[in-house]
Amino acid sequence: MDVWVRNIGWVTVLTALLVLIKRQYDRIYLLQDCIYENSGVYAAAARFAGGASDREVRELLVTSFEFDRQETEVIIARALPHRMEPDGGYGAFIEAVNRVLGEEIYRSQVRA
Repeated sequence: MDVWVRNIGWVTVLTALLVLIKRQYDRIYLLQDCIYENSGVYAAAARFAGGASDREVRELLVTSFEFDRQETEVIIARALPHRMEPDGGYGAFIEAVNRVLGEEIYRSQVRA
């Protein structure tokens, strides 16, 4: 009987430990999922809409891990004609970024 109670204790402790480990893995997975968006892209879009020079915006994008020089040029070329829009081209810039990436990752936030 003593061995039986001890085995139940071991199973309980191992089950609790496995549940805690799984929770930690789930938490890490959710954090990684949320970090996929690069805040530098939003900063570059805000600078672009604010009237910053093309060179400055290019440098912000190139320092990002997602874009190389050629992709940065495509983004600027697609967004530049929309610079005179009421939002300063912010929405067009985000749309150009999503087109270059091939999927909708970034959302055009309403700017105040």
